[in-house]
Amino acid sequence: MKINPKPENEFDRLKALEGYSIMDTLPEKEYDAITQLASYICGTPIALVSLLDKDRQWFKSSVGLGATETPREISFCQYSIMGEEVYEVTNALENTLFADNPLVTGNPDIRFYAGAPLKDSDGFNLGSLCVIDTVPRALDVNQKNALQLLANQVVLLLQLRKNNEDLHTTQKEFQNFIDLSKDLVCIANVNGMFHKVNPAFTRVLGYSKAELEGTPFVNFVHPDDLAATYHEVEKLAKGELTISFENRYRCKNGTYILLSWNTSPDPVTGNLYCIARDMTLENDQKEALVKTSSELSAILNSTEFSVIATDLEGTIKEFNDGAEKMLGYTAADVVGKTSPAIIHVLDEVIKRAEELTFELGEEVEPGFDVFVVKARKLGIADSRQWTYVRKDGSTLPIQLSITAIKNSLDEITGYLGVAKDITKEKEAELNLINSNKLLDESQSIAKTGSWKFDLITKDLIWSKGHYRIFEIDELPPDTLYEAYRNMLKPQDLLLLDKEIEKSVATGQDFEFFNRIEFPDKRVKYILTLGKVIKNEAGEIIGAQGSIQDITEKTLVEQSLINSNKLLDESQSIAKIGSWKFDLATNDLVWSKAHYSIFELEELSSDKLFVAYRERIFPDDLKILDNLNLDKLNIDEDFKISYRIVLPDNSIKHILEIGKPFKNDKGQMIGLQGSIMDVTEKTLAEQKIAEKAKEINDIRSALDESSIVSISDKNGIFSFVNDNFCTISKYTKEELVGKDQRIISGSLSSDFTSTIYRTITNGNIWKGEIRNLAKDGTYYWEKTTIVPFLDEKGRSYQYIAISADITDQKRAEENLKVALLNLGKTNKELDQFAYIVSHDLKAPLRAINNLSEWIVEDMPDMPKEVSANFDLLRGRVLRMENLINGVLEYSRIGRTKIEKQDTDLKKMLYQIVDSIVPTEGFEIYIAENIPKIKIASILFQQLFSNLISNSVKYNDKPIGKIECFYESLPHFHQFTIKDNGPGIAEEYHKKVFKVFQTIEARDKKESTGIGLSIVQKIIEEAEGTIRIVSEKDEGASFIFTIPKEA
Repeated sequence: MKINPKPENEFDRLKALEGYSIMDTLPEKEYDAITQLASYICGTPIALVSLLDKDRQWFKSSVGLGATETPREISFCQYSIMGEEVYEVTNALENTLFADNPLVTGNPDIRFYAGAPLKDSDGFNLGSLCVIDTVPRALDVNQKNALQLLANQVVLLLQLRKNNEDLHTTQKEFQNFIDLSKDLVCIANVNGMFHKVNPAFTRVLGYSKAELEGTPFVNFVHPDDLAATYHEVEKLAKGELTISFENRYRCKNGTYILLSWNTSPDPVTGNLYCIARDMTLENDQKEALVKTSSELSAILNSTEFSVIATDLEGTIKEFNDGAEKMLGYTAADVVGKTSPAIIHVLDEVIKRAEELTFELGEEVEPGFDVFVVKARKLGIADSRQWTYVRKDGSTLPIQLSITAIKNSLDEITGYLGVAKDITKEKEAELNLINSNKLLDESQSIAKTGSWKFDLITKDLIWSKGHYRIFEIDELPPDTLYEAYRNMLKPQDLLLLDKEIEKSVATGQDFEFFNRIEFPDKRVKYILTLGKVIKNEAGEIIGAQGSIQDITEKTLVEQSLINSNKLLDESQSIAKIGSWKFDLATNDLVWSKAHYSIFELEELSSDKLFVAYRERIFPDDLKILDNLNLDKLNIDEDFKISYRIVLPDNSIKHILEIGKPFKNDKGQMIGLQGSIMDVTEKTLAEQKIAEKAKEINDIRSALDESSIVSISDKNGIFSFVNDNFCTISKYTKEELVGKDQRIISGSLSSDFTSTIYRTITNGNIWKGEIRNLAKDGTYYWEKTTIVPFLDEKGRSYQYIAISADITDQKRAEENLKVALLNLGKTNKELDQFAYIVSHDLKAPLRAINNLSEWIVEDMPDMPKEVSANFDLLRGRVLRMENLINGVLEYSRIGRTKIEKQDTDLKKMLYQIVDSIVPTEGFEIYIAENIPKIKIASILFQQLFSNLISNSVKYNDKPIGKIECFYESLPHFHQFTIKDNGPGIAEEYHKKVFKVFQTIEARDKKESTGIGLSIVQKIIEEAEGTIRIVSEKDEGASFIFTIPKEA
């Protein structure tokens, strides 16, 4: 029985998952983008964001899978959440945990699975980000790392979603607090218009929100208060952070009320944040107080006070109008008839008796003495709160003061009780308590607190919300300041003191941001706002303000920054960028990765669209321009591919996926989406297509021209092509299933053993084989045998690809015979050339010697005869040089000359020294002429012939001969340049022919062999020679020879 695994903290894990409120929610593009990215990075057709509930796994996002959930008991992801790292199954059919799993044996036919756990900040694995394939495979390290990074991104999205929900709740509660406020709260914009007002405006002034919002706030100010109001607002323009003032405001019914304003500007938008309180009642109360003071003497006689006088025993003697009104009794009902006991609550009297007994240290009985004991014994007035009972049985709270009535002898003759109805005060007190409670609750909800500090006494007072944020018990004001400073870090104390000093010096408000760390290492981020307090003389005596716990906001902002950074990094790794385009303004917004792919610096949105189009390959702009926005389905993505041209003219291939977005009215107002750099993929696909064509061509070529056979490891033919049958003269039926020795039986056992050892060891064998055809004839093949290896590296099949070289082998045999005959012929030719050379030179030397003897014997011979003898000797010398040149020309290429390392620069200097006259010529030999391996004697002759010609034919007063060298990728290039008469283009090829000269031999002595020898030496070295020249402008002989491999 298979037991499904569960984490040890399963109960808490399920509770944590429930806290995210994510199960069964609608698809969200942020999660879909991650699954698409995971599928792309890992190269799998399926990717899922899977969350494991108690009995099921539910897919928040999926690529390549239609299902939304599966039972947990068959899920792969139940194993992923058991660990901390990527859980991978390379082949599910070979894994005992999954081989019989219905997701493996049936749809979707899972073979490969890899899942990264979705671990939240509290350590709970909520599910996994997994990739799935229908074929076995394995992820490399980079893919696993990328999968884990994307899983972390999913967790961040879950946390951000949860935080946003919490923030929304807090904002809603704060808005409720504003809406329920009795004070008038509003925002006015920079144009002096009411932007937003709370419901208190309607309750106090009578106007609706629509009548106020968008209306200048000065429209409601009393004309006599306009100048003062403008003066106060101008203070904000001069830099004051907060102003407080009063003015009269017109209500909808036409009356005016007095409002007290506190206003602060937003430093970013310039909007004014204002709070106003209706001071009409307070002003009336002040006026009433003045009036009451003037009429104090008449108070006792007014109906506002109850005045009751008794004798010593407590019988009522006096009962004024106020008492009658307050209690419902008439004076006739009570005077001389009863004590005040009838108007008191018995339980209060009994309780007070117990208190006095304890306080005075003597027994005080419940009764009249409870009221007068202090006046009687201590001579002081006893003032406290009691409850009066009216004649109708109703009650009311009073403040009762009892004093003794004395005669002129200072003897107590009775008692006087003066009572005031404090019902309103009690209600006000209750309202105050409720207001404080509401404020405390509001501060708790908003995570705010208030404080007040006395600069002289160092007394510090905190609200309950303040204590709650700092998580400490309430302390006396004189010790709280020191405790507060001890909670701050030294660097934060310095900043706080600096802000307070600045505020005291300037009188301006201050703002202070710090963090506090608790013993359990938790951290809170606190924002403190404060303003100075001044006395009547304008002296600063303290400060007061508020704090706010902005931990969640700060962490959300940091998380958002980290998320954006991670997204940028992920997009950079995956070569993916994101974008948004406004159809109305043409404003375009890109992610950092988008800029990176397009290799652009960040630009303003108005310039980016132009830069974007300039990057597009011109022919591909039509793809974008032909995108019909009217036909786009707002609920579906669109895909387009195009190329971009970078500044270095390189090309990138881009895949763009986009989707229109609409406003609240359902109108399409823009596009948004992502791009992917698919250059490598596109080029790879192109290369694969080229390779596929190449393979098909090779296959076709093999079928057309090659002899192909396939045999198993025992040498039994399993396939032969038509060419195999043609050359062996067997049919396919006669060969397939037969041992290959049917054609190779005549081969030696050593030869076949060598082949067998080579291919069974997994190596390729190449060589020539003589096989026996069905008709008994032999044929030769040039064969390559390639072994096919199984997963253990053992050969299980062989393919032999051969070419018919029977004719080649016959030609080789014929060539051997021809070479033997050619060698014999060359040897005879050399012998003949030597004999001819000797036989021709012998009479020439005899003629030359004879002419020299005649000249010596006839010193006085005529000049014409002497000239003829000189001509004769010149012709003899020319003939001898011609014979030598022909002999040298015939020997080039027939005699192998060993190559040796040669310093060509040194060789050129030696040739110049021996050939070029010391006067009348300027020689330049390049410094970079190298040492190379050549047939040294031949190249000495080559350079000698070229330089000799440059000297011989130069017609300038100062001849110039230059020798240059250039190293080409595969060749050495040499140039011999002169400033002679030049060579006309029609002679550029003619001069290399044997016995060809440009000038007559009588004018310039020449055999016509020199350049022919030069060309033959170069061609034998597999090089080329050419002439660059024009008549009368000198000539350059440029030749190349291959570099040694």
